[in-house]
Amino acid sequence: MIHIATDSTADLPLKFIDRYQVAVIPQNLHFGEEVLKDGEEIWAEEFYHRLTMETFLPLTSQPSPDEFQDFYRRIAGPDDTIVSVHISSRLSDTVKSARLAAERLKNEPKVLVVDSEMVSMGLGLMVLEAAKTLEKENDLQKVLDRIAWVKKNLTVFFTVESLEHLSRTGRIGNFSASFGSLLNIKPVLSIENGQIIPVDKVRGNLGRIHRRLLQLAGERLGCARAKIVILHADAWEEAKKIEEVSREFFMETEITISTIGPVVGVHTGPRALGLVALPLP
Repeated sequence: MIHIATDSTADLPLKFIDRYQVAVIPQNLHFGEEVLKDGEEIWAEEFYHRLTMETFLPLTSQPSPDEFQDFYRRIAGPDDTIVSVHISSRLSDTVKSARLAAERLKNEPKVLVVDSEMVSMGLGLMVLEAAKTLEKENDLQKVLDRIAWVKKNLTVFFTVESLEHLSRTGRIGNFSASFGSLLNIKPVLSIENGQIIPVDKVRGNLGRIHRRLLQLAGERLGCARAKIVILHADAWEEAKKIEEVSREFFMETEITISTIGPVVGVHTGPRALGLVALPLP
């Protein structure tokens, strides 16, 4: 039997986790000495509310190899195979922990660890496409081929209220000190080869930013038919506005709005907005 697994930085809505039986291992959120499991002991709404009241910003950490080992044994039998897809190894040591656990298990069950080179619903969409492929055809190679195709064709653009969070947690390069520092200018960022890179600066209101995100996605995809996930960090109303504007850029779309979860939210900060796009056949 083949199983699909990921970690909580995929930010998968519960309806998709349940529908496609995706196994999710939680990342850790540290408020001082308090450690909470993402998606099990703390959720997005509570996290963003708490963030406004905390004196110090929280930290994050990946599951240990021991936790991964227990997780794999819990979701699969000795003769099963697990395709375990995780946050970019250039943003987290999660892949490293997962691979150490896989080696210790000695193929009981067999674990194939995949570095998504993505995060949030960039990772989540990759996992969903793998799970949908598995549901149609119980074929390991076809699942792996689908993951590889999505990785090659996936487009991600996002903006943040401030670069402070990404800079503080080391998820952004040296450009952070000056990029987007001018008054009323917001940075547009992307993820390429597993790391966050600057793409553009947008001056003006959020409407211009919404349009720029969609314009960049359309240019990158090179088509007008796409599966789109709109991401927000406690900014539902702005996400809905992006959904409305998206009809101008994409003729045929499948649109989902998804909340950026606590662990990813530590690094983006509140009010972040983004979109993930994948061409439709």
